[in-house]
Amino acid sequence: MTELLYEHPLNEKVRTYLRVEYLFAQVNHQLALGNESQQLGFFTSLFALIEVLDRNDIRPDLIKDVERCESALVGWSRHPSISDDSLQTMLQQAVRLQSELIRGSKFANVLKDDKFLGPLRQRFFIPGGTCYFDLPQLHFWYTQPLEVRQKSAQDWIGQLQLVERAISFVLTFIRERGQFQSVVADNGYYQSNTEQFELLRLNYPLEYGCYPTISGNKYRYAIRFMQLCDTQGRATSDKNIHFKLACC
Repeated sequence: MTELLYEHPLNEKVRTYLRVEYLFAQVNHQLALGNESQQLGFFTSLFALIEVLDRNDIRPDLIKDVERCESALVGWSRHPSISDDSLQTMLQQAVRLQSELIRGSKFANVLKDDKFLGPLRQRFFIPGGTCYFDLPQLHFWYTQPLEVRQKSAQDWIGQLQLVERAISFVLTFIRERGQFQSVVADNGYYQSNTEQFELLRLNYPLEYGCYPTISGNKYRYAIRFMQLCDTQGRATSDKNIHFKLACC
């Protein structure tokens, strides 16, 4: 049975975290730079990542969240059934991340001022703006040896390594707070209180032929399973959907 994992944020902070995580995954997937399409995808994702980090100063939120993770880990260290070795590793990681985040500056500042990336970034958000006559420097860059291009790409991503590590740490911590429970959406609909959770995670079989849409906030949420429809675009499922839900 094929299952799909779907995640939905319940506040704007986690929404931004998930966007940043998604864009890092896209950038890292394109790092091979094997052809022009892959190179174009790399720059498109990199500039979208810079844009998100520039618009949202998430460093203060990450500092607070890493500190909360550290406090929780200290509390868990008193529990006899928790592995001390793995706990100490996570504690050390939290302390190190918090120190680096406090000493750092706003993310993506260095890449925003990069003399090569700056002019490219302005053109990438214009439809068709990456044509060779608009960006001759980019098309010349495409002709450089692969190892030269990969080294440049890795150097650019290296400037964002701290935020990538911090986002991964905090989201992993948030996800592990919730345990999957079996629930049923009657006629494709389910609702409940959230008790100030930050993230919903759904795991459901694809054999139902539908997808979830979620609305809500940190206090209450509603899940409605929808089916694609040729005439209406989409329609509410009338099936009882058995799925697993984790509130994190």
